[in-house]
Amino acid sequence: MGYKTGVGLGKNEQGITKTIDIAYQLGKRGLGLNIKKLSPSQESWDFNKENITVQEELIWLENKRDDCFDASSMSQWIKEGMPKNHIEDETNFCDKDILLNVIQSKNIFDELDLLELCQARAKANPFETIKSVYFMNRAALKMANIDAATNFMFSRIDENEHHKHHSGPFYFADICAGPGGFSEYILWRRQWFFKGFGLTLKEENDFRLSESTCASPVSFQAIYGKDDDGNVCSPDNIEDFRDRVIHETDGKGVHFLMADGGFSVEGNENLQEILSKNIYVCQCVVALQVLCNNGHFVTKLFDVFTRFSVGLLYLIYRCFEKVSIFKPNTSRPANAERYFICYGLKDNPVVDSIKQHLWTVVKRLWEISDCSDVDILEIVPLEIIKSDREFCDYIRQSNNSLGERQIVGLQKLAAFCRDPTLIDVRQEQLRKECLKYWQIPDKPRSPLPSLSIDDVLNFIVDKPEILLVQPRELDGLDKFSNTIQEVEDWHYCALYSSQTTNHCNFYVGLSSSKVYRLQRNKWVKVKNLALGRGTVLYGEFVKESVKLKNRNAEEKCSFRYSLHVIDALQLGDKSLMNLSFKERVNMIKVYCKAVNKESYTGTVRVRSKLIEPVANLVFKSLIRKKKNNKQYFQSLPVLGFNSNEESYDINSLLFLKTNSSQSFHSTYVLRVQMFLKSESCSDEKKYFSLDEIVSNLKERL
Repeated sequence: MGYKTGVGLGKNEQGITKTIDIAYQLGKRGLGLNIKKLSPSQESWDFNKENITVQEELIWLENKRDDCFDASSMSQWIKEGMPKNHIEDETNFCDKDILLNVIQSKNIFDELDLLELCQARAKANPFETIKSVYFMNRAALKMANIDAATNFMFSRIDENEHHKHHSGPFYFADICAGPGGFSEYILWRRQWFFKGFGLTLKEENDFRLSESTCASPVSFQAIYGKDDDGNVCSPDNIEDFRDRVIHETDGKGVHFLMADGGFSVEGNENLQEILSKNIYVCQCVVALQVLCNNGHFVTKLFDVFTRFSVGLLYLIYRCFEKVSIFKPNTSRPANAERYFICYGLKDNPVVDSIKQHLWTVVKRLWEISDCSDVDILEIVPLEIIKSDREFCDYIRQSNNSLGERQIVGLQKLAAFCRDPTLIDVRQEQLRKECLKYWQIPDKPRSPLPSLSIDDVLNFIVDKPEILLVQPRELDGLDKFSNTIQEVEDWHYCALYSSQTTNHCNFYVGLSSSKVYRLQRNKWVKVKNLALGRGTVLYGEFVKESVKLKNRNAEEKCSFRYSLHVIDALQLGDKSLMNLSFKERVNMIKVYCKAVNKESYTGTVRVRSKLIEPVANLVFKSLIRKKKNNKQYFQSLPVLGFNSNEESYDINSLLFLKTNSSQSFHSTYVLRVQMFLKSESCSDEKKYFSLDEIVSNLKERL
């Protein structure tokens, strides 16, 4: 065709001789658009700039201080002024060059749209393909990452020397964390042995643990505060949450608290720290309000450059045995996210003073929340912070190292934007290694298989017809003596059930919202009762009398329906088949505390039946008789948040043979029942007074 190498085409060989370059475009931008610092190019990335380790090590800062603060003088520490709209001058706790480089590198967010950012991040982040595995979102994997890096100090808090003697359940709180990834991880790891309390915004940011396919929400309850909106910045909401949590944890508080608050700062990435200060301090205040002694705390932070943020961390550091600032692998390297991990809440006057001081800060921030011309700029004087050289050095080192890491992450993100052909080939291998280290099975999210009552019973009970066996009725004291010959082999409980109405039944849980009761040989769905999937238990449905307290110290009588659990074959995934009666009772107590939700007033309560040795009928009976009639009743441990007294009427006694040779089946089949006399009794021969039963027992003890 006349072509000659190195010579142009055409009659006069005037054609071009150089190859035509391929024009790379950023996203869907128009041809020829050139964005400064993001011009399309083919380049390489030096992966050695990144320090990648699967087994991360935390650097702890131990609190060795013993100087005291006085709450009244601390109120003078608060400094107010015009809100800041820049952070370039915040160099007290970070090298100036690093701070400016971080700010400059963040400008990439101003040039990219969300789609371009996501596409580049998916290939640039070496840990991006971990995603959420079978959890609802990535937050669950962040908590798994943090938990593993801290030697599982959260999910294995029951092994902690300060908490291992707690009978359970172990309590946690989850703040600003909808849809609930942190809680989902904990509940997946420990199921109903751990009980959670949540506070987060309602509506689109609410908890959605019911959508989890790997964890049951049966031992988790959301509390939205006095304003019923879940706003953690509201002092009224904080107080209401504190009071309810302390009440439901028997006055002790939760064993650990997790906080993951944040919101979109698109277009203001460099001001994220300043814009997030309210959430920072409110999450910390809630932790100090509801944690038990020696409890743990983890909260999300972003940049920590300003005096306000560093002052807050200083105060929290003074409340715990040790703290650490940690950026887990699951936190994307190009953002400012990090976590403040606090180990072992102290119990001393310093903590009390800091609680009061931060409470003053929270209330003041709430007062000025609608003001655009005033803000709190400082809560601890700079000279006090700098007097703690060890703390200052730790914060500076953390800011510098995380700043350098973020700069590299942002540079890599920009490089991957400029060259769409770049990939990080380490992603899949790192995914496998991380999941193994965090002890998370590598499997996809899939719906829970359907479960029927027959599925549950066939797995647990050899002969389902045993569930229909009724208690043997004792209609004479001689039969009582012949049946209960060895008194020490038997326990008893007081029943609401009468001669005409039986309230004792088997219950099966198919999900937290699908619970069925065996009633007259038919399984009937029970409304407003939540039990864990796979649960099979025997209990009594009781109408409890409740005396409520109000602001005027007046009592109001009401009632509440409650399921009193007597015995159980299985609680969630935990089988009780091979446990002794005493062991089953102890497990039932933990389970009932875990699944009962006192803040949900429209639900059926779940509590363990008060079961005592038969000899206690003689020596310390809990059964009393009402003054105005012959009706027996029994006082109950108060569960209600606003209750003064709780009790229920007693119409019969159930006796259970519980010596060491008995299984669940034999204890259930051998149970006997005696009905107590009341004013409504028509056949005196079938009913007995409590005094008659006690006298019979006295003769044999």
